[in-house]
Formats: sequence, structure tokens, C-alpha cells
Amino acid sequence: MTVYACPKPAPGRRKPGLLARMNKSNGKEVEICRSRKAWEERREEVGEAADYRCQHRPCGRPAPLHDEEIYAYGPDVLPVIVRAGHAAHKDARKMGGGSRDDKPENLGWLCWLCHHLETIGKLEIVW
Repeated sequence: MTVYACPKPAPGRRKPGLLARMNKSNGKEVEICRSRKAWEERREEVGEAADYRCQHRPCGRPAPLHDEEIYAYGPDVLPVIVRAGHAAHKDARKMGGGSRDDKPENLGWLCWLCHHLETIGKLEIVW
């Protein structure tokens, strides 16, 4: 007999690596990525939907899936590093991640700078 740490999703209903459950604080159904692979797939899905550009309205700078080196000034000059984008929660997670919701509707694509500034409270994101 297999023991699961959390309820096993119904067969064929959810993708492997995802968990659907009811949020205790607001009673809504949330979706949680349980594995790194599931999160990477969701992250790629969100980035692709945003065309790998920051969704903070005034910003809009390129934010690729992974860090990229761009030789903008020729082969004799050091490359410019374009930092990878971040899949950010629109409805912020609470301390400990208790009310996180990893549904695509709740995720947006941000460049690393906008995500960092939002995290430390210096920027309010305009979706």
C-alpha cells in the first residue's frame, strides 16, 4: 500500500505534480505545484503567455526563461547578461506559503528587477 503525504489527485483530472485543494482561509479551490518539475512547467507556461516580457506596465523589458548572454557590441567586448524572468504571484503568498495559488490566472511574468523591488516593498506592480 502506498502512503501519500497529501491527497492523491483523481486519475486523469489533474496533471502529475499538481495538487488541488480547498483554501481554508477563503474557501476557494487552489492549485499547488508539488514538484520542481511541475513548477518549471508552470513557469514556462506563464512566461510564454507573456511573450517573455515583464508584465509590469511601465517596464516591459525582456525577461527570458533562463539567463542569456548577448554579444551586443561585438565579439571583443564582454557580453551583456539578460537575467531570467520570474513567475510572480498576483495575489501575494502569505508567510509560510499557506494560501499560495499556483493557477496560471494568479501568476504573472516579471523581470528580475521588478520582482525584487516588489518583494522588498519598494514597488507596487501594475498588472
